[in-house]
Amino acid sequence: MTRAVSAIWRFLGFLLLWWVMAGGDPAYWYYGLGAAAVATALSVRVLPPARRRGAERPERARRARPWEIPALVVWFLWSALRGGVDVARRAFAPSMPIAPHVTRVRIGVRHPAGRRLALWMVNLMPGSLVVDEGEGWAALHVLSDDLDTEAAWRELTRRISRIVGD
Repeated sequence: MTRAVSAIWRFLGFLLLWWVMAGGDPAYWYYGLGAAAVATALSVRVLPPARRRGAERPERARRARPWEIPALVVWFLWSALRGGVDVARRAFAPSMPIAPHVTRVRIGVRHPAGRRLALWMVNLMPGSLVVDEGEGWAALHVLSDDLDTEAAWRELTRRISRIVGD
């Protein structure tokens, strides 16, 4: 599918989503056009259209899996909720360990937008914060060793890599 055809289909899909969310009310259709145009531009940038079947593809290239986005959102919200409860318990229970430190993790997402998304999302997870990054690594400030932030980071980057086709 060409980039233009893909953009048109995405635009129509976003416009349909706007129409459904607006309850079919045509009063603010121009907001829907603008929102659909911005969403289309971002989606084409973040998840470019797949190449035609006959086109040559790099040996290791994988297809993007945008249908896995809802699972990422659910996983992220659940992880953030669990992390928030854990941080609150640590704040109010002196027996809970708090040992802040910085740990360095490998960034497994090669896609630039996927990499940025992973770094933003880990900042929203309670108990962790990106304090530095380099080529292929990130330094995370972690609230405690027993949070297993590295396992959560690996799962987050695995999910994002699958979505962007890394």
